[in-house]
Amino acid sequence: MANSNLKPTGVDRISNLPDSLLCHILSFLTTKEVVVTSILSNRWKTLWTLVPKLDFDSHQFEETSSSNEEQSPNQFNRYGFTFAHIVSRVWALRNRNRNNANPLKQFRLYWHFDSDSIQVETWVHAALSHELEELELRICFPELFNFPSALFNYAKTLVVLNLMGNNVFVNPPSSALLGFPSLKTLHLENVWYAKPDSFSRFLSCCPVLQNLTLHLQTYTYDVLKIIVPTLKRLCLDFNNSAYQYNKLEINAPALEYLCFSGYVIEHVLLGNLSNLVEAEIEVDYDDIKDYGNMIMDFIKRLSNVKSLHLDSDLTQCLCKATKFDLPMFHNLAFLNFHVGACLWHVLPHFLHLAPNLAVLVFEKVCYAQMMKYLFSKIILN
Repeated sequence: MANSNLKPTGVDRISNLPDSLLCHILSFLTTKEVVVTSILSNRWKTLWTLVPKLDFDSHQFEETSSSNEEQSPNQFNRYGFTFAHIVSRVWALRNRNRNNANPLKQFRLYWHFDSDSIQVETWVHAALSHELEELELRICFPELFNFPSALFNYAKTLVVLNLMGNNVFVNPPSSALLGFPSLKTLHLENVWYAKPDSFSRFLSCCPVLQNLTLHLQTYTYDVLKIIVPTLKRLCLDFNNSAYQYNKLEINAPALEYLCFSGYVIEHVLLGNLSNLVEAEIEVDYDDIKDYGNMIMDFIKRLSNVKSLHLDSDLTQCLCKATKFDLPMFHNLAFLNFHVGACLWHVLPHFLHLAPNLAVLVFEKVCYAQMMKYLFSKIILN
């Protein structure tokens, strides 16, 4: 029988793992957490420089500041290092071991205040010098920041681009030969565009784009065009700025998923949506004249969808349409119906227009009242 009093040998199994596996594990941590591992032992001193990811968030460094000291927003610790100093120092230490470092695959930068455009551009250029696949920038600038034009020239390996900010200014090249030949996922939030066709030119720089998320805060041009033959997923989020443009044109024949939230305008041009599988529509309520008819026209263009999610404001607006003339939804198998005050006027129409409906989900409604109403309709018919 083994002696139960034997002490554990204390073998460090984690440190005995190969560098490649350790770097994979460390890639799930933030850069701040990864750098801290350098104090564990000589083995770990430079291991963090092999991790193919840099992840900086100014809020994380702000949390380390002393609650007893009054500091400027970008001074995070007792030594007075700014966020820019810390990021630059990490870059320098990583490049010192560059001969042994893995290519940088992901670069994420969240700089929430007092951003420095020169520093940001320097770091973006440095990230692009590697075989970068994912770039995510969420930056708040006190002044207008011109997005580095080099990104359109050298980001040949970029697969994911998330660009968010308050004063980010984008001016894409006129030639579609420049751009992102490998980009599949694009997220643009609160981005300013240099010219009326800048957004369209941005999309033309993405020949294999599959996923597009667009949060539109300010748009002052007449037409917003989304023409991407390869697009499969599209998420559009419009606030009051919807009234600042007159026409929305979507031509995406490969589209499988559509998510729309915000204001619906009168002129919406949708191309062939025969491959559309799922649509989630959440509109902002408005009592302007013909708004119900505008939403009715928008829903008409989704008649081929198989799964449909409608929010309560939308159903309430549909009640104000002068005529309920939706087409048949022959492919519709799943309907999620967020009901409003006028549920009883809208839902029966949908039920008659969806002969192949298999799943119906209600939300925010008295179940007993609903069943009583539907039962009466069935008896009368």
